Amino acid sequence: MIPMAKKLPRDLSDDTRSLFARVADSLRSDILENRMAPGHKLPSEAALEASFGVSRITVRQALASLHAEGLIEKLNGKGSFVTRPNESPDMGPLTGFYEHMRAQGRRAFGRIVSVREVGAPVSAARALDVPVGHRLLVLRALRLVDGKPLAFGVSYGEPALMRALIQEDVNTNDVVVLLEARLGYRLRSNRLEARAIAASTAMARRLDLAPGAPVLRIDFTPVDVSGQPMVYSEMFFRGDRFSYKAVVRR
Repeated sequence: MIPMAKKLPRDLSDDTRSLFARVADSLRSDILENRMAPGHKLPSEAALEASFGVSRITVRQALASLHAEGLIEKLNGKGSFVTRPNESPDMGPLTGFYEHMRAQGRRAFGRIVSVREVGAPVSAARALDVPVGHRLLVLRALRLVDGKPLAFGVSYGEPALMRALIQEDVNTNDVVVLLEARLGYRLRSNRLEARAIAASTAMARRLDLAPGAPVLRIDFTPVDVSGQPMVYSEMFFRGDRFSYKAVVRR
């Protein structure tokens, strides 16, 4: 049973956030920290009104905000319920690399090359919003399709999170899928940057290329609904075996 929240003060002179945002923040925290698990029924509007000491319209605004974020769903005549993370989250191109390849009838899997703690380099620190030198776990892995190397990835994240991803098997599942479907995180967006580079000697060796051959570098940073960057990944794809396609709609 989830304990009811403490009443919020009506005097907002020391807090510029509106009442409904504060109610939404409290409920969102309970959902994201799994104090209200997927499928859990939220208290009734009347109960929330009494618990937070706010009006019915404020409660409804807060619930509407959570509904817009995909955290809850309202079932007519039954109330509001915490939604379940998507088993196949749609976070934009390339986040479902393994599933995309398998859908084409190809054999896709990964091979972990190394796992170790490091001080955050500038690129990872900027992407994850942590100080340069902050302790992160870095995972280096090769992605193979039909037994041949297609991509090499370097992923940075908080040690506990990265170990959880490794335990859930990053060799056969994409990070975004694991974050939502296995670990219960709610993702809002996926930052992406792509550019062509020439393969360094070390990268060429990993991908079975000639040094200087074209490689497509794509950086990914999935972000949860609270705005927290989760994992920063630098992916390097063979230019002769991989193409990046997207449809942009207005």
